[in-house]
Amino acid sequence: MDDIAVKIVLLIKCYNNAETDEGMISVAKFDKIYKLSFYFFITVYVLELLLASGLYFYLPDVVPVHIGLNSVDLWGKGKYIIFLLPCFLILLSFISKPEYAERRYLPGTYTTTLIKLFLLVVQIICLLGSINYFYILLKIVLEGANFFH
Repeated sequence: MDDIAVKIVLLIKCYNNAETDEGMISVAKFDKIYKLSFYFFITVYVLELLLASGLYFYLPDVVPVHIGLNSVDLWGKGKYIIFLLPCFLILLSFISKPEYAERRYLPGTYTTTLIKLFLLVVQIICLLGSINYFYILLKIVLEGANFFH
């Protein structure tokens, strides 16, 4: 049993001090980037929540519920729907906090790094989708106010 514990400690030390490949990013650097990205995503989603509260009074009664790349696929009644996306993404950000993967798996290992990389990619995709959604909402508000005519 002690032999396994020694091997685990050596693996952790090896992964934490992995600066061998010059072109590769180390696990410690990626952890710092991942922790900073958490605060970035939270800030953007809170700003989107504030934008949603500002747009609420200017939107029509029927708002986009589902969007494609640059068009609306589905419309729905109830302007409160615009608050769901930022709230869901804030929740997703807290679920994918760096401490979750580190508590679940060994800190500094490639498994933990791959899980964090997957969660980071999911966060980036969600961020791009939410920016597109609020772009379309702004476009609806501004076209309704005859700014584009």
